Amino acid sequence: MRYIFLYFVISCLSFTIISCGQTTEEGVASAVSSSNDAINQTSGAVDDAIFGDDSTFGSCGNQKVFVVGNAVTGIGCHPNCPTSKAVIWDLNKCTTVVEGSYYAVDATSHNGSIYIADDGGFYLIVGAGNSTTKHTLNYSGYKLSEVTGIDVNSNGDVYVAGMVRKNSKDYTAYWKNGELVKAFSENADWYSELHIAADSSGNVFIPGFRMKTHEVTYSALWINGTRKNLSTTHDGDATDAVIGSETSSGSNVWISGAHGPYTRGGSLAVYWRRKPNGQINQTKVTKVRTYNSPKNWVYSSRATSIFVEGSSVYMAGVVNVINAGDVPVYWKGKVQHELPVEFNLNTCDYCTVQPNDITIYEGKVLVVGDYHDRNQFIDYTYTNGEAKAVYWLDKKLYTLCPACGSSYAVAVVKID
Repeated sequence: MRYIFLYFVISCLSFTIISCGQTTEEGVASAVSSSNDAINQTSGAVDDAIFGDDSTFGSCGNQKVFVVGNAVTGIGCHPNCPTSKAVIWDLNKCTTVVEGSYYAVDATSHNGSIYIADDGGFYLIVGAGNSTTKHTLNYSGYKLSEVTGIDVNSNGDVYVAGMVRKNSKDYTAYWKNGELVKAFSENADWYSELHIAADSSGNVFIPGFRMKTHEVTYSALWINGTRKNLSTTHDGDATDAVIGSETSSGSNVWISGAHGPYTRGGSLAVYWRRKPNGQINQTKVTKVRTYNSPKNWVYSSRATSIFVEGSSVYMAGVVNVINAGDVPVYWKGKVQHELPVEFNLNTCDYCTVQPNDITIYEGKVLVVGDYHDRNQFIDYTYTNGEAKAVYWLDKKLYTLCPACGSSYAVAVVKID
């Protein structure tokens, strides 16, 4: 999944808070200040600015859900664009730039703060009082290759996943509170996906895949560094993991992905539940008519993220349809719900949509993702608004920063 990010990083200037669109609901709880290691800056004193439409900067309100991503805020500005920065949006399109960031890859929340995994080799904590602290990862003799995910367990311990290298060899690695816990590899082609989950006992779950042959790729879950195959036949891929309920004997872990034969209509989105006793059950979604095309035109589907509330399981992802390509959807259980787009996927060959995360907000399904409108293409700098961070709330599409040259959403977080 990393390849979708690589060409987005352009080098940068910094600024603080802007408003990216009209305000329609409550806004961000507080501004995010410049960050250095363990340095907190005071809030307030920001220049008012007009950005994009007629909206002007103003005090953002108090909201409980935010989208974390990256943005280049100048539009059509090549070669003098500001650097891409990690940002936090509320659903009113009010934007807070996280100073000291390099490139956000994942985010979560705990105890009123937002935790951001940054590919620069650190994680950031955006907390109360408009403070941001930066925590550098200890590589312990390895060289960092990339950071891929973050989670905070119920005890408040911070777990970060990534890839490291040593002697020209790649390893998946994870850290606890900045200190390297383990680095491990497989004697085969393999990869760990974006995301990590950790339970209150400190057990760590990292999803991904391991290739056996060109015909068989295991969906895999690494538990404290030891691989557990979620599938043993056909092709598979595990993409996200979350901790559900916990008992004295262990935790329920929910994993999203895809599984099935690599033939038309074969590989479909699935989720797995790993019970406290280690038993794993798989549930595959129902294939249905998609984007006004016959059901037998569905080539495959894949879930990229998962969220569990009570007994309900939600996943976001795409359905690949002949002629249309990837169509954005979410599933509740096995039932598919299509998400709208503004362009015609049948005729716009290079228009793409990628849902990246999902949650429930005020009883409605909230999906965030990336949206590339090739109809707006001008040049390959992608600073003309082609690449947009978007969200769907109750199956209605919203652009988070219409006046950004480019913007990308990596996670949605809720503040308790």
